[in-house]
Amino acid sequence: MIERENYPQYSRCGLPYGISGVIPELTNLIEAPEERLKKNRIGVMLGTEVTSVDPGSKVVHARKADGAEVELPYDSLVLATGAMAWVPNIKGAFKDGSKELKQGVFVLRTIEDARGIQSLASKGKRAVVVGAGLVGLEVAEALMVRGCKVTIIEYLSNCILAMVDDDMAQMMADAIRGHDVKMFNEYEVTEILGDDRANCVVAVDRKTKEERTFYADLIVIATGQRGETMLAKQVGCDVGNTKQIVVDDRCETCMKDVFSVGDCTEYPDLITGTPTVSGLGTIAVKMAMVAGINAAGGDERLPKGFLQTRATEPFGCQVAAVGPTSAQLEQHGIKPIIGKVRGFTLPDYFPGRKEIYVKVLAHPDDGKILGAQIVGEDRVHMRVNAYAVALQAGMTVHEFAQLETAYCPPAAPTMDVITIACEAVRLKLARGAAKN
Repeated sequence: MIERENYPQYSRCGLPYGISGVIPELTNLIEAPEERLKKNRIGVMLGTEVTSVDPGSKVVHARKADGAEVELPYDSLVLATGAMAWVPNIKGAFKDGSKELKQGVFVLRTIEDARGIQSLASKGKRAVVVGAGLVGLEVAEALMVRGCKVTIIEYLSNCILAMVDDDMAQMMADAIRGHDVKMFNEYEVTEILGDDRANCVVAVDRKTKEERTFYADLIVIATGQRGETMLAKQVGCDVGNTKQIVVDDRCETCMKDVFSVGDCTEYPDLITGTPTVSGLGTIAVKMAMVAGINAAGGDERLPKGFLQTRATEPFGCQVAAVGPTSAQLEQHGIKPIIGKVRGFTLPDYFPGRKEIYVKVLAHPDDGKILGAQIVGEDRVHMRVNAYAVALQAGMTVHEFAQLETAYCPPAAPTMDVITIACEAVRLKLARGAAKN
């Protein structure tokens, strides 16, 4: 294993919780210590960067931190180069004439990024987070926990970028504002002010064109990521419409014995069949297992497509979803039948019950479940997993509505809200058939 950073494999998804202090030390995020890897006969070269690959002679050229050049022959090569944080064209974000971010401006991709954010995040400091996707919201919560006064600026109207429909995202927006965090949707950040150190963010209201200035002691840009594909292109791997590395169900690229996994790849979505980029740790791990087996001479396969089962829970609001959103389905010519219901996690009479909202998207022709979204305060994530099983099995709302769910007063109601939402779709489909 050749790794550019000085740390072996660690959980990037846990970085916001390291910033907040929920995880005491950022190094606690290391899941595969160097000693364990070596014990399993896995060689590790940290602080080492691959400079080139010669696919003809099957040799990897790399440079260590001390400048020493090394050559490593291979039978199989796995490119797990991941992604880099993407910074849009914001005037003043970088130091003059360099690719280095101005002091006080951060992205979050590595442990060192998290250390930098921690160094400035303290009680009373003003923090601006640009972008309200998964990373942006989780970082905003971490900064709030550390006592910062937090403002979120999002370009789009949806505060959870591409994760759920606008009506479901609104519940998350309400939860954010309930924690005294300011959020401005449909604002475009145009400039970061400050000579040696950033101190202001300038943003423009996309509707009114009004310009606003937000003072900041630290700024986190969380506007997405782009796969690291430069090495793959040099090797000769195909890059698809998403600008990521094309792989088959064996995680093999167009180059024989060259595999690729994770954030730098594209693979079909199970529902639409369209090549997509996931960025999800669950998918990266599945791909890594398949690629590792095949690189060692096996024949393991991925499913026909990924479901993009996703979840987050900042500011006490749990959000989970699986499958495409309504807008994504409509882009593929499918106007889904929607069942949306409000329910509770426990029976009406039992103390401690919490509200939960479930939205199911089904095909208008046969009632096949195409996606689901759930928002609530408790027990959201495991419920969406049930829908993930349904999507993978190709179930219809008719079949899912008959599901026999577990019941126990302190744990779950007699009829779970996930089946009731499918029942709502069934009724709509029945009314449509009756009209015809």
